[in-house]
Order: sequence, then structure tokens, then C-alpha cells
Amino acid sequence: MANPAAPAPATPRSDAPARWPALRCLGALILLQASGSIINATIYASMADFFAIGREIATFANAGAFVLLAFVALRRPSLLNARALTASASIAITAGVMCLGAGIVANNSLLTLAGLLCRAMASVWLTGLFTIALSTLPTSRSVLLVAGGGTVLSSAIFALIPIGWPTEAACAALALCILVPLALVWGLAEPPLASIRQSGATALRDFKGFASFVPLLLCVLLIATASGYAIAFNQQDNAPLVTLASDVIVAVAFVMVVIDKSQKSEDRLFSLSVLLVVAGYLVAPYEIASAEGTANSLLRAGRDCFYLLLWILLAFTGRRNLFMLLPMVGFVRAASSLGTDAGAVVGHATNQLAAGNPHLAGVFASIMAFCFVAFLWLGFRHFSFTDAVSEVRLITPPEIEQIGSHIDAACRFLGKQHGLTPRETEILILLARGRDGKFIAEKYVLSYQTVKTHIKHLYAKLGVHSRQELINLTDQTIASAAFRHRTERNS
Repeated sequence: MANPAAPAPATPRSDAPARWPALRCLGALILLQASGSIINATIYASMADFFAIGREIATFANAGAFVLLAFVALRRPSLLNARALTASASIAITAGVMCLGAGIVANNSLLTLAGLLCRAMASVWLTGLFTIALSTLPTSRSVLLVAGGGTVLSSAIFALIPIGWPTEAACAALALCILVPLALVWGLAEPPLASIRQSGATALRDFKGFASFVPLLLCVLLIATASGYAIAFNQQDNAPLVTLASDVIVAVAFVMVVIDKSQKSEDRLFSLSVLLVVAGYLVAPYEIASAEGTANSLLRAGRDCFYLLLWILLAFTGRRNLFMLLPMVGFVRAASSLGTDAGAVVGHATNQLAAGNPHLAGVFASIMAFCFVAFLWLGFRHFSFTDAVSEVRLITPPEIEQIGSHIDAACRFLGKQHGLTPRETEILILLARGRDGKFIAEKYVLSYQTVKTHIKHLYAKLGVHSRQELINLTDQTIASAAFRHRTERNS
């Protein structure tokens, strides 16, 4: 497979053998995607009789949480504390499955919704951590093997999840599918997150670097719509219709990707996913209210092939530019959630129409196929995923270090300009790099109260009222220094 991101990851690396990070990421991906399967096959089916709208609300909330992650990574990366957020996600999923179990047993919509929202927040953070960890793998081949192996194995696991699982067992499995991956990847993702916290606000100032990925977001929306349609279409006992045929197709596609050495293999994988989705839509009218599952299998296989491509592209993006990764993950997965919601609504509408008017239900499926092909034909005939990743601005380790040195220089300049003491200047540097009061207290062996006093004094001298205002002031100082440097060089 072509490697559009030749440079090695620009992040701190573990001393562990290369196979261990890869195996940890593989296990995390399998369990992460299995959690979605458990939700669709058991949890949503159990709540369908008293809170059917809950799955659409939860999916929409998932999209909102991913957008929030993207904006925090862009505008307030200092909040991305790996330890604190991982602990919060662990608490959220634990509380969430307890609420889910109690809500489903008692047919209580509010408790069920609370559980779904807690699970959404935990899975969003896990997805971000996993993608960072995936981008830190030492070779492009290890990224490919983890993404492909995880997609194939998780797809097979989906077929093995029993419909009608007891609620307690499903909730316990759901918790494990979040908690175990968090434990597997947070240590791998923590060093890169420290770089993002320290330099992210300086490295990314606007959305211009994301322009080449707008077509990708639209593709995700279209494929996710097909995925949502496959989940809802011809459901049995309020659970998706599952066959093993899609797993075989995805496994074959993965082997093709592994042996493909061409420069456009990513685009070939995308073409395959599109053909599978189109075939699924075309078959759907002939399977209205049947249990054959050919359409569902084709749609799921197309989705899984595309998501295999998506994991690879996100990892390669992170290998080129670490600071773009979390915003990309947030926007891409938000588009996926919204598309899934839209497709599921159409799928449920098709099921309802099939009972009274099978012909009209078939028309619905044909319209979906036409819209899918029309959007792709009009907007993506000349789009290349390989080229889009290659256009991402490369940020190397020396540049990351240089960003950090710019922060230090700007803080020292502000310290002299505003009369900060040497200690206050040192604390200012750490705050601008994303460190918190507890870290500063430990570093300088001070009491936390003393550090708070120093922070209060330097805030007053700088005329700021929050850490974000402090970071904004530092960014403005760096930008002004860069402008002066360009002016002097051109004069």
C-alpha cells in the first residue's frame, strides 16, 4: 500500500518493542468497535419498546461530543489532560452502564438517556486517544496491519454477538469494551497529547489547513448514511440483520490492500467501498421485508472497507501533523454520527412502508442509490485521498521544539515587559505550555497555595483573567514577533 506520510511520527516514542504498541492498538480497536456492535445489537433493541427515539438522540449527542473535541483541540488544547480526561471517561462509562441497566430494566427513559450520553462522552475520548496512539506506531505497515486486522476481527465479532443478550451482561460487556481500551492506549497517547497541550494553540491558528479534507467529510457523511440504512433496514427483533458475507468481503479487501504496492491504493480501496455500497442499495428493493440480508451485507462491507481506509488516513495525517489529528478525528466522526442518524431514519421509514406499500419502500431504496451515486459523480471524480494526506503540512520534531522555544521566548518577553519576577516568569512559561498548578507545585517543590498566589499575581500584572486569555496573549506575542522578523528581513 502506498504511504502518503513517509516521515516517522513526530512524537515521543516508547522504549517497548514495536510489537507491543501495535498489539495494544489492535486490541483497543477491536474492543472499541465491538462496543458499537453491542449498542446496536443489544442495548438499542432492549430499549426499542419504550424509548426508540433514544438511539437517534444518542447518535446526535455523539456528533456533538466529537465537534466539542475538535474545537477544544483547536482552541483550548491546554484542557487535553490525558490522565484527568481518561479518569473522567472511566467514571462516565461506569456510571453510564449502571444508568443504562437500571433504565432499561425499569423502562425509564431519563435514566436510559443519561446512560447513553455518558457512554457517548467516554467513547469519544477513547476514539481520540486511540487515533493518537495509532499515529505513533513506528512504521506505516504496522498502522495498516492494526487498522485492517482490527476492522476484520471486529466485523467478525459483530456477527457473534447474540441478539437478546440479558441487559446486565450487555452492560458489563459494554463497560469492558471502553475501560480496557482506555487502559491499553492512554499511556501511548499521553506523550503526544503533552505536545498538543503545549504547542497546539500556536501550531494551529485557523481552519485553512483543513480545506483539502472537506471532500473527505462529505464522503464520510455519505458512507455513514449507508451504514445507518444497513443497521435499520429489515431489522429483526429491533436488531440489525447480520450475516458473515460482509466479513468475508472485508477480509478479502484487507488482503488486497496488504499486497497492493501502487501509489493510489487508498483510492482503489475507496472505489471498492463505493461499489459495495451502490450494490447494496441496488439489491435492497428486491429484499423488502425479507431476511436474506444480501443488501445489508453489501452495505456493511462497503462501510467497513471505507472505515479501514479512514483509520489509515487519520493515522497518516497524525504522522505528518500531530496538531491536526484531534480536530480531524472530531469533524470526521461527527459527520459519521450525523450520517448514521440520517440513514437509520430512512431505513426505519422503509421498514414501515414495507408493511403497507412494498413498492414505495423499494422507491425509497432506489432514491438512496441515486443520491449516493449523484453526489459522488458530481463531487469526487477527481478527488484523491492519497493526495489530500500528502498536502497536509509536515511538522517535524525540530519544528515542534521550535514552537516550544517560541513560547518560552514570548513568555520571557512578557515577563520583562510587565515586571514579572523570575519565579512568576517560570510559572508563566509552564502555564503557556499547558501545565496546571499541581504540576508546577511538584516541579518547584512549592505548596499548591503558593503557586495559586503566584498565578494570581502574574494574572494581575498581565491583565488577564484566565489561562485561555494568557495563552491567547502568548500567541499574540509570538505572532507580533514573527511579523517584526519578516518586516526586518524584507526591509
